[in-house]
Amino acid sequence: MTSYPPLPETPARAGAAITERTVEASGFQTRVLEAGDRNAPAVLLLHDGAWGASADVTWSRMIPLLAQDRYVVAPDMLGYGDADKAVFLDRSSHSFRIKHLTALLTTLGLTDPIDVVGNSFGGAVALRALVAPGAFPIRSAVSIAGSGGPWRTETAIRELSEWDGTREDLARVTGLLIDRTPHFEEMLDSRLHWASQPGHVRAVRAPTGLVPDRLRVRVDDPWPEQLQGCLTPTLLVRCTRDELLEKEWATHVAEAHPHAQVVEIDHRHSPNVDLPDETTEIIRAFWTTNRFL
Repeated sequence: MTSYPPLPETPARAGAAITERTVEASGFQTRVLEAGDRNAPAVLLLHDGAWGASADVTWSRMIPLLAQDRYVVAPDMLGYGDADKAVFLDRSSHSFRIKHLTALLTTLGLTDPIDVVGNSFGGAVALRALVAPGAFPIRSAVSIAGSGGPWRTETAIRELSEWDGTREDLARVTGLLIDRTPHFEEMLDSRLHWASQPGHVRAVRAPTGLVPDRLRVRVDDPWPEQLQGCLTPTLLVRCTRDELLEKEWATHVAEAHPHAQVVEIDHRHSPNVDLPDETTEIIRAFWTTNRFL
């Protein structure tokens, strides 16, 4: 019988005020972490897309901070964590997840405009949702090292595309996301747990499967020009030591988005993990400036 690495007792699992439940929406099941007062303004947290990503891996250290005056909803997106390992290969990796998130929020009764915060792939999903037809209504968006798709570095393409299934190799991947601080091993163990679940590797790898040259279809995606008419206040968090995105990514997005602003933080790709207090303060300052508190 296969034995999967246990899930460590991270703050998101140990905190008594944080609940976990499985929710079905659009025929798919996913795990959702919730915290805070249900009557407080809601914030949707979207995790990264590296091997072993999940809501608790990406957000366990920020959920208790945001939940002090927010109703926090942090789902596992399809293919990740304890969500169904479902992917669609005839459309973008953002679009079907946005559709599922829209159905999920409706199921949870969250139909008013919501503040959304995403890291890496989750940030890209948040940005894409701003202009996706039929997407959930967004009051404000924060993308932490999420460009919307382009401007990945050669390092990102080379180092994140494969994982050999070992803890040692996953440490290599994790080391590109966060610094090797005292909680590095805890985060690595959490990532290993979810990366080892049945179907996860196939779900993450499937979109990059080889297609014969004669069957390849070029998709016209003029990103980020689609943002030119967007009116939603948006914060782009650029990490100055990020090896995975070209340093100009935030400038490119902000030039297209008339209501976007850029802030820099001294960190790798995921400051939400290593610097939860500082990252939370940056987000709160953005919300306060835009009168969302």
